[in-house]
Amino acid sequence: MTDDKCAREITWAGGTHTFTLADRWVQRVISWRGINGFAPPACLARFEAGSYTADDVERVIELGLLGGGVAERDVEILLNDHVRGRPLGPNVIIASGILAALLVGADNAGA
Repeated sequence: MTDDKCAREITWAGGTHTFTLADRWVQRVISWRGINGFAPPACLARFEAGSYTADDVERVIELGLLGGGVAERDVEILLNDHVRGRPLGPNVIIASGILAALLVGADNAGA
């Protein structure tokens, strides 16, 4: 595991993966485009209000995996196999936890 205080190790998609939105490259992407146009706190508020989209869920997981060091081709495989066209519920929990970890740190982000 990294010393990134926002990184979370999550057992998901048949393995344990590191997710972080605090990676420098991911932070640059977020500063340019947001997460589907929303700043991370606004995106988390959408999750908390239940007004997220399937694209929000996918993008947070995608950026979190990339930030955690997963190769882009492997991220695409994981998204195709475990996010795209799948029920949102389990992945909403993952995505909201990744966002919360960015804002309050992984130790304070809950499940």
